[in-house]
Amino acid sequence: MDKAYKSLAKNTFIISLGSFGSRAISFFMLPIFTRILSQTDYGKIDFFNTTISLLLPFLTLGITDAVFRFTMEKTGEKEKSVVLSSALMVSFWGTFVFLVLVPIISKIKSISELTIYMAFAFAINSILSILKTYIRAKQKLFIYALGDIVHTLSFATLGIILVAVLRYGIQGYFLSYIFSSLIDVIYLLIAGKVYKDILLRNISFHKVKAMLRYSIPLIPNGLSWWIMNVSDRYLIIIFLGFAANGIYSVSYKFMSLITILNGIFYQAWQISAIEQYEREDKGIFYSNVFKMLSIFLLFTVLLFAIVLKPMVMIMTGESFYEAWKYIPFLFLGAIFSAFSGFFGVGYIASKNTMGAFKTSVIGAMVNFGINILFIPIIGLKAAAISTMLAFFTMWILRVFETRKYFQIKINWIKLVLSFLLVSLSLFANFIQKIFIMYTIQIATLIVFILINRKEIKAILLKIKVAIISKTGR
Repeated sequence: MDKAYKSLAKNTFIISLGSFGSRAISFFMLPIFTRILSQTDYGKIDFFNTTISLLLPFLTLGITDAVFRFTMEKTGEKEKSVVLSSALMVSFWGTFVFLVLVPIISKIKSISELTIYMAFAFAINSILSILKTYIRAKQKLFIYALGDIVHTLSFATLGIILVAVLRYGIQGYFLSYIFSSLIDVIYLLIAGKVYKDILLRNISFHKVKAMLRYSIPLIPNGLSWWIMNVSDRYLIIIFLGFAANGIYSVSYKFMSLITILNGIFYQAWQISAIEQYEREDKGIFYSNVFKMLSIFLLFTVLLFAIVLKPMVMIMTGESFYEAWKYIPFLFLGAIFSAFSGFFGVGYIASKNTMGAFKTSVIGAMVNFGINILFIPIIGLKAAAISTMLAFFTMWILRVFETRKYFQIKINWIKLVLSFLLVSLSLFANFIQKIFIMYTIQIATLIVFILINRKEIKAILLKIKVAIISKTGR
């Protein structure tokens, strides 16, 4: 069992080298874009990214999820090549369907300028998502992590040149997005030697059928996650306009600080959860990992709460400063999203994806219902609150639903108390008197550390072990 913890820590550390570094670069591009592009332009960029994230799993039939699960199975290299080659065939058909839709999308006047960029972005990213998943499933994690850095450095360089220097505006952003993705594809093909595994003769319709039986039930699950994460953007555009969506998308950028940290862990956790799933003592392993994850995320949000308002001002300037008002709700939503994803691994490990579908649909209904009713009344705050409540609902449902796959023991008293401390610190930002605000936030931080000191010490020790095991120092 100690080996399982070390493996999880090592994989998390390796993935973090690429993911955290690349996302940090992307985040620090925010001041450049928000000071050059208008709120409306930023709203259109968010619409572009949102639409691609929606259509990818739909038109490729969720094949990326199947690539991970089927490549993780203990089979030979030829069988893995069959998985990859077959998945790419499905993605090509998805791209063809998207191209058929382009003339329809281009008739929407407000976004007609985006359609040609969306077509290229969809085609390249459908391939990129499969290659990245395949390399991660084969546990070539250094190549995977370096790919993230290559992608983001390419995007940052092109973004600075095209947007900041040449002043190509929104078109410069889209060109940076497309070419950086293409560079990442080329890197993964060569560095990961993936090109050797892509063979026409290894395309298997029998394998495609088996993979789609696994992945298609995950499409509604993916749609539900999309509804909870980004459908509010469309409703914001409808009710409040692109400028309001630009403000909200900036709020989401700060929420992504938490989702990035969890995403790094989640990619490593998927591997460990599947590897340990057949063990009789997996419940102990899963429980300990969840305890560490929850303390780490709550503590991180607690730290961000203290620097929230000055950080937003520094990163965005006055025109986007009001975004801070929605971040406390989104931070809490990010925590619940992470918890939901953790428990959702049970569906992947067991290959029983129907539970993921049911819990996600209920969460999506909560999100959409609150959005449609309250965005016209209280504006952007409704979108942030709906995201928080939707992920909370889904997490609680999964706590009970996944008991058939594993038993996770939770110290509910300590968890709820820790969560209340974090909430108090976040919403203290609404207090006008700075001295009172920071007094509350420092006090909550001290109390949090005291009640979770054993877990915090254990987390720091595991991080140290992971670094030593990887660097040898």
